Amino acid sequence: MIKNALLLSLALASSSLLTTTSLQAETPDRVPDIDAVNWGEMLARHDLIWNQLPKRWDEAPFLGNGEQGTMMYQLNPRTLRWDVGCSAAHDHRPMAKDDLTEKNVTVLNRGRHFIGHLEIRLPANLSGGSSRLDLWNAEATGTLEAKAGKVEWHTIAHANEPVMRFELKGSGSLKDTKFSYVPHAATNPRAQRAKIPRTPANPVAVVSELPDGVHTSVHNLHAGGQTAVAWKQIQSGGSTRLWLSVKHSFPGKEASSMAVAAVRKAAKADQAEWLAAHRTWWHDFYPASFVSTGDPYWDSFYWVQQYKIASATRDKGWIMDNQGPWLQPTAWNALWWNLNVQVAHSNGTTANRREMVSALSHRLDILRDNLALNVAPKYRADSYSIGRNTSNWDLLGYSGEPGKGRPKFDASIGRECGNLIWAMHNVDMEYRYWQDKELRDKVLYPILLKAVNYYRHFLTEGADGLLHLPKTYSPEYRIAEDCSYDIDLLRWGNNRLLELAAEQGLTEKDEPLIKEWKTIQAKLTPTHVNETGFMIGKNVALTGGHRHWSHLLSIYPLRTITPENDKDRELILRSLNHWHSFKKGGAGYSVTGGSCMASLLGDGDRALEFLNRLKRFLRANTFYSEIGLPVIETPIHGATAMQEMLLQSWGERLRIFPAVPKQWPDVQFHQLRGEGAYLVSARRENDRTSWALIQSEAGGTVEVDAQIANAQWTSSKGVKVTKSGNGIYQITTEPRNWVLFWPKGTAQPKVKVTAIPLRGKPHRFGQP
Repeated sequence: MIKNALLLSLALASSSLLTTTSLQAETPDRVPDIDAVNWGEMLARHDLIWNQLPKRWDEAPFLGNGEQGTMMYQLNPRTLRWDVGCSAAHDHRPMAKDDLTEKNVTVLNRGRHFIGHLEIRLPANLSGGSSRLDLWNAEATGTLEAKAGKVEWHTIAHANEPVMRFELKGSGSLKDTKFSYVPHAATNPRAQRAKIPRTPANPVAVVSELPDGVHTSVHNLHAGGQTAVAWKQIQSGGSTRLWLSVKHSFPGKEASSMAVAAVRKAAKADQAEWLAAHRTWWHDFYPASFVSTGDPYWDSFYWVQQYKIASATRDKGWIMDNQGPWLQPTAWNALWWNLNVQVAHSNGTTANRREMVSALSHRLDILRDNLALNVAPKYRADSYSIGRNTSNWDLLGYSGEPGKGRPKFDASIGRECGNLIWAMHNVDMEYRYWQDKELRDKVLYPILLKAVNYYRHFLTEGADGLLHLPKTYSPEYRIAEDCSYDIDLLRWGNNRLLELAAEQGLTEKDEPLIKEWKTIQAKLTPTHVNETGFMIGKNVALTGGHRHWSHLLSIYPLRTITPENDKDRELILRSLNHWHSFKKGGAGYSVTGGSCMASLLGDGDRALEFLNRLKRFLRANTFYSEIGLPVIETPIHGATAMQEMLLQSWGERLRIFPAVPKQWPDVQFHQLRGEGAYLVSARRENDRTSWALIQSEAGGTVEVDAQIANAQWTSSKGVKVTKSGNGIYQITTEPRNWVLFWPKGTAQPKVKVTAIPLRGKPHRFGQP
């Protein structure tokens, strides 16, 4: 059952009171236990199914536990492969010694490296096979068939133990099938792809067997640290069971002992209890929130993304990089900060899954000293920034510098400066959605302060009396003075600092920079606009295809311009239309960004039209690629785009069903999260809101637009509800209060969350 809903049911008001506009229950902290979802049955409708064996990573079943991960696919008629991946496994060669021969990016010495894989090699050609990825239990199963033989296989990446388990049960000619481990050279995928090997190469893996049958494959890396794989395989009566752990340590070499200990612990455990603990974690994970639109394709897609996110990260774990724990040949084996990190971590806030976003704030917190090292030495005393790409281990990546750029870098990388402020917008969302004041005071405020401070060194007052920036780079496009990417981020960050200072009760005596922030607020140049909408920057218009929305961050996600008046609405629409008017140059995240902007405008049909364009970019297993190489952020952002249709939270207002397309006449969601730590549940039937339930975790005042022009409500004791007109209601609550709205003139609804019937057969991802 949903964790935040109390098990005690609400004593609903008697039928004689149903015509009363406002009802109050006697107990302030009791809400209905309204989760009636059969989670196992519902998720089974969205399991990925293969009726033939996948041949590539982008077709494969995938499993992960936030650090370790595997994919299964066929190499040839007699060989199948299970990848061994680990988000922690990085090379640590010094950034300063990178020769910058690969497009001036400091990635050849750093970032993820290859590890190895498991194989099964069969005595006969396969004649068939099938598999299923069970979302509810986070398990992959399948069968392999060959002449006179069959193998059944089962794999999990244990949810809260650093171990993956692989099982085979063979019969006939395949009875003796077992696994073999194949170590890979610990090479950097980008360096390998560019054919620029690192020298000296990392030593080859040392493979050995311990007395108790545990095997190890250990990479002792040239720059220090260690990546180690340990496994133990037991065969008995045609059955094979293998436990495997992959660990990484730096600067020490304790990875091997950690991996061995994890395998020994798993192998000795009661396997039924061990598996049950894994399943319990996942069964607790899913019900934190619920979404159902009745659209077979997009419902399935949404739940696969929830599974994927939970496979790729953990609370205060690794930031989701461009690969997740499933490293493949790629040019992007690190963190990219000019879009990828931010949109990958955009989903968990509304989804009420803080553990899926907290890695970003956590690592920015513990590695903040390195953010100072990313700027030139003369700015390090008071400034933070982050470059285009960094290692997950240290977040070191030289930031661009406004005006003259950074030496040795090409013009774009050398002037790309706003990435950290965008990342801090994600951290701010975590604060606002959970009202965690410790996060605000110890992480958000001090890091955002120094990120904004970096720009203060470069602002100059022009003849117009306004503050301007010299040339910086708009990601994916070109260089411009007063670049919209930087001006928009600086304006948001600066104004947010003033709000945060006020929240903390700081005066100019406490924080002398408040005076400077007020000056920037009053005098920062407006973002440049022409007849097509927002420009890239001063004298630089958008004149061709641009896959990034780097010039439109003020629309989304910053929402420093919103469609609440006709002039701003027209500007947003004009900018969106012009951005998507070019036939070439788009990417998957171009359409997810467009969908979010259409939802901001309340245009659900267009939001879905944009989202439907994502389908052609998605691979069979919902992964995504650019130039044939995997990246993880775009499908996750597709799920975020779906959330934007269902619930928006900005301007101190909860907007329920703000942009639902006509193709989704019936929609239900439960415990999606909004700013102010409000949990929102609602049902829409025949294009109208049937009811909306708002639960307050922290208390406070918020406006609610439930798409009910004339509502009645019931609430817990002490809630104040004020009708503001135009279907807007202001609610003032204490912690744990709740309010239920429904249309006036109708009977009080039965508040219950169930899956919307699919309009058609379930869509099955997986099959290539």
